[in-house]
Amino acid sequence: MTSIDRSESASGDYEVREFRPGDEHSLLATFNAVFAAENPGFVPRTLAEWRWSALENPAGFRIFVGLHRGQVVSQYAAWPLRVWWDGGVRHCAQIVDSMVHPAHRGGLKRPGLFVRTAWPFFDAYGGADKDLVHYGMPIDTAWRIGRTFLEYEALRTHGLLGRAVGERPARAHLPRFVAGPSLVAGLEELERFDEQVHWLYQRCVGLWGLSTIRDTLFMNWRYVDRPGVRYRRLVYRDGQGIVRGLLVLRHMDWILPNLMVIADCLVPPGEPEVLELLVAGAEALAQQAGASALVGLVPEWSPWFAWFQRQGFRVHPSDYFMVVRSFHPRIDSLWLRDGWWYQLGDTDLV
Repeated sequence: MTSIDRSESASGDYEVREFRPGDEHSLLATFNAVFAAENPGFVPRTLAEWRWSALENPAGFRIFVGLHRGQVVSQYAAWPLRVWWDGGVRHCAQIVDSMVHPAHRGGLKRPGLFVRTAWPFFDAYGGADKDLVHYGMPIDTAWRIGRTFLEYEALRTHGLLGRAVGERPARAHLPRFVAGPSLVAGLEELERFDEQVHWLYQRCVGLWGLSTIRDTLFMNWRYVDRPGVRYRRLVYRDGQGIVRGLLVLRHMDWILPNLMVIADCLVPPGEPEVLELLVAGAEALAQQAGASALVGLVPEWSPWFAWFQRQGFRVHPSDYFMVVRSFHPRIDSLWLRDGWWYQLGDTDLV
């Protein structure tokens, strides 16, 4: 980190501290003002949506705010996530929704209020016995500030896997589409996740160095209970009713309009026939929705990255890049690059 005096987290009329109940109304007003100014198509966030993101996360909250005369004018925040690492449950956190109201971006000498809100955030939450890693996919401005003042480190620039709907390989063993809600024999859509999702995660986790724990707490919070967003939760069951794999999908405008995005993929290694059935089901849902393509993200070290390409998915360059800040001496960027399993659903992009 650059050698700058951190003896005061702010000065003058500014106070920086952890979020307290009652801050949410001015925080939300500032959030909507900031993101509306930067995005003409921005839809204001509701209080219910903010509460889901900030306070209803089963792993807790990570929020520091800067106040000016009692009003929230800056925020540094994250989604904490329970992760499995080194044989036990720990935490990481994805940085989200960090901001400074435009009227207060010049309120302090450099470094400004953004950095001075972030410093105590990292001090409070990051550590070898606290959050192991903080990460995110920042915009360019946040990356420049984070690299200079907050010890951000670039992990990788992401290529996204994409295949136009209707371009699946012509293979005799691909399942035939069938009428009705099952879409493809053996597949079904879930209303909510039950304990089988954790059993499935436990079958997958052995080859991963670090990953978010996929259990009912996380999966239902992330993909069922979110206000205003619809996810399609597709699972494959075997003849005994056991869930063998799942995909979570969202039909949305993202990098391009009208995509069916794979938010989460959970299939045990060595069972490509299960993933092939699920992808066929995802294509059926994409066709029903009129989507133009299936798009997803898989870490390059995973065998599924090559598998998707053999299924006709092409790797497309993107402007998205992952940055990290590690707080544990055994977890550096090289280790994360080759052992951290994450999906788009581990971020706030989808």
